[in-house]
Amino acid sequence: MTLFSCCTTISGSVGLVVGCLMFWSADCVSGAPFEDVEEPEGLVWFIGTVERVTDGIPVIDLGEVQTLRQGSLVAAIRYRDSHFSPLGVLEVHFSHPTWCQTVKPKSFAPEVGDLVMFVEAPGDLGSGDAIRDAFIRHRIVANSNRNRYSSISDTIEADTLQQVIEKQPNWLEGQRRIAGMILSPSVTKDMNNRLKPFVNQIQMFQDCQDQGVDVAQVLSEPWQSVLDELRLRKKSSDSKTNEVDVDAAAGPIATENKVDPDKLVTVRRQVDDSMFQHFVEERTVIAVICATLLQTKTSSERRWMSQQLAKSQFPALSNQEQMLIDMEDVMRRVRQTEQ
Repeated sequence: MTLFSCCTTISGSVGLVVGCLMFWSADCVSGAPFEDVEEPEGLVWFIGTVERVTDGIPVIDLGEVQTLRQGSLVAAIRYRDSHFSPLGVLEVHFSHPTWCQTVKPKSFAPEVGDLVMFVEAPGDLGSGDAIRDAFIRHRIVANSNRNRYSSISDTIEADTLQQVIEKQPNWLEGQRRIAGMILSPSVTKDMNNRLKPFVNQIQMFQDCQDQGVDVAQVLSEPWQSVLDELRLRKKSSDSKTNEVDVDAAAGPIATENKVDPDKLVTVRRQVDDSMFQHFVEERTVIAVICATLLQTKTSSERRWMSQQLAKSQFPALSNQEQMLIDMEDVMRRVRQTEQ
């Protein structure tokens, strides 16, 4: 390709992207600069799926439009038997405007339909103009090494980018823990509804970590890696994302001194031994709650345990009397090891 034809292709692609976005409403592109707006406390969640897998290498339907670049990390989740389980983390190897190819993971075998997610702070993403400009700058560099003649592809990219930009103003409203969500077309409304309790559970586990509970002693490695990935990036200008008490009725939690890690391991063992008939993920929730209770002061342990179960992906467990009795029995046996 000659230099002239290459430059013509690049300018044409970028021009189409910009041209398709000229119909933005004034509300999306005007007003005070983003830096002048008080930074929200929440994070923006991006959720997509694995579209195909070739020789163990997955392709996901989130891409550069959603701010992913080579080296970016996304959490991988699988939905099976009516509940979600973490798989681990995928690293982007090759980025495209609307999809990415990741490095072949060593710890799990990805499948078509697996969910992928990552989070960003609104301050890192910037305004709608900043998102558009960063994407176009990246495309200019990427396209300089490729032949691109597909106007259909450019239109799809522009439409996807527009959908992201249209949601950006909502990220600045209020002080919500989840500032916004960007879903790929493959994430159905039904799946999104199923995901909400699971996202609540992720946040509950992170709250336990923030309260000083060494949940790593009762969690699998995939769970730990997913929790770490779905947090505020260190690159953010914010020093901290404040946690919001999503259940004011529970009141503030006062934690005691940290518990011996061996006792937390005992919690997991007791839960697995006495509740083997439950799904692994149900036992994981129970173990985290019991581990947290070991260093939590509350006037009613049963009520507190029920409230925590209600925040998980298994909220129905909070109303099961036998479940609460079994959890109390676990706590009793664990505490007897102190004597």
